[in-house]
Amino acid sequence: MEAKENAEKEMTDNAGMKRRGSSRDEIQTMVSAHKNEGKPLVLLQVNCRSVYNKALEFWNLVDTFNPVIIIGTESWLREEIGNAEIFRADFTTFRRDGHARGGGVFICVKNNIACSKPWVDDDFEVISVEVKGSDLKCAWEITCIYRAPNEDIRVIEKLAARTCFPGNSTKRRIIGGDLNLPHVDWKGVAEGASLTQAFITRLVGDNGYTQVVGKPTRGDSLLDV
Repeated sequence: MEAKENAEKEMTDNAGMKRRGSSRDEIQTMVSAHKNEGKPLVLLQVNCRSVYNKALEFWNLVDTFNPVIIIGTESWLREEIGNAEIFRADFTTFRRDGHARGGGVFICVKNNIACSKPWVDDDFEVISVEVKGSDLKCAWEITCIYRAPNEDIRVIEKLAARTCFPGNSTKRRIIGGDLNLPHVDWKGVAEGASLTQAFITRLVGDNGYTQVVGKPTRGDSLLDV
C-alpha cells in the first residue's frame, strides 16, 4: 500500500508466484515498481513462513526480480539466528523478530542505497526503514507490518499513528505486509463498518494511500498490503 500523492506506481506483478504445497509451505510474492527520481524502485514483498527453511527459494526469487528493497513477513526467526546465516552481504537487513512462534518481519535494502532504521515497535511486529535517493531531498519511508489473525486493534492504531502524513511532508511512504484482515473493504464503502474498518478507512482515506494489491493472497482472501 502506498501514498498516491507522493508516489507513482507501476505494478509489474501482483501475487504472481506461489509455491505449490500445503498452506504451511507456501511462499507468497508480490512485486511492484515505483518511481524514484525517474528510475524504477523495485520492491519485492514475500510472505516467507520461515525464511530460514526456505532460504534457497527466497534468494532465487530475489535473483529473478532483482529488487532494491525486500519486505518480508512471517520470517519465523529467533534472536539467536544471525543475519549472516540467512541474508546476503549485498543487502543491509533490518529485523523485528516475533516474540512467540511464527511472525516476525524484516526489510532488506541494497547496499548501494543509503538507508537507516528510524523505528521499531516494542509491542507489535512493525518496522520502518528510511531510504534516500541520490537527491537527499527525496526520501521514502518503508514500513513492514505483520498482524497475527487474532491480534487486537491496537496494532492498526499504532500503524495509523506512525504512517499518517504531516501537512508539509515531502517524504514518500509505502506500507507492506500481512494484516490478516479478510473482511476489510479497502475502498472504504462497506456498510455497517466495524471499528477495524473505520481505522483502515481513515488510514487510507485521510493519508492518500492506495491499496495496490488487487487479488486474493491466500485462498479467496486479500490479507496483504
